[in-house]
Amino acid sequence: MLSSTSPPGTGSATDGPETERFLAAAVRLAGTLPAVRPTLAIVRSWDRGGRERALLLRTRLAEHGIRSTELSPIPEAGERGGPDRGVRRPAVDLLVHAGGPHPEQAMRAAALWQLPLLIDRPEGRSGGELNAFGAHRSPVIGIHLPDGGFGVAVRETILVSLQPHPGNARLILGNEKITAPGDLPLRITLAEEGLLEARGDSFGRRLIRRLRFERAWGAYRLDVDGAPAREVRAPLRIEALPGRLHLLHP
Repeated sequence: MLSSTSPPGTGSATDGPETERFLAAAVRLAGTLPAVRPTLAIVRSWDRGGRERALLLRTRLAEHGIRSTELSPIPEAGERGGPDRGVRRPAVDLLVHAGGPHPEQAMRAAALWQLPLLIDRPEGRSGGELNAFGAHRSPVIGIHLPDGGFGVAVRETILVSLQPHPGNARLILGNEKITAPGDLPLRITLAEEGLLEARGDSFGRRLIRRLRFERAWGAYRLDVDGAPAREVRAPLRIEALPGRLHLLHP
């Protein structure tokens, strides 16, 4: 990702073609939003490069008369449940990713809040014209937590038992009830068809739209997109949400 070592406006290293393409896309998108004076949220990481690029983008957007704010750190999907905790949907019209090593965090926020996200092109994909951008919608994994909270994953979610001898887990895959060893991780990913793919030694590979993870007792760790999110208990409901993630690429 791009970073700056000079104050904005002094010809920093980030003030190049890629940054100009990204900025041009943000300015153009701001002009198409329905709000009279839209606000863009710069979603950044804690690292120096993320902070510097966010400052650069905010400075350049202000030069175009566009309001912006910053969101950091990006909340994890498992930390948003319940009425008294979590992060409410910000009063903004578009999320702009300031770069960093974990773009999934910004994608989860966009999918959770159902806001479009302007983000760098995937590696290996060439850009278009300076004032052009591409857009597409992607499915995500919706996670309905036992306490009434809700989270999302953009790649995968894994349930790992925290008990030494958890016994069997009870699953409902679609409409089919299955008993599976509770000491084996349960991995759910997104399939190309926009469905969930669940794999297990006791039931093989299943393509489903939703599943329910049921147990009478026992704590499990919920991993979201490769990172531990929180401790959960059953019942837990997971489903595919087609088109929930709206991505824009300069």
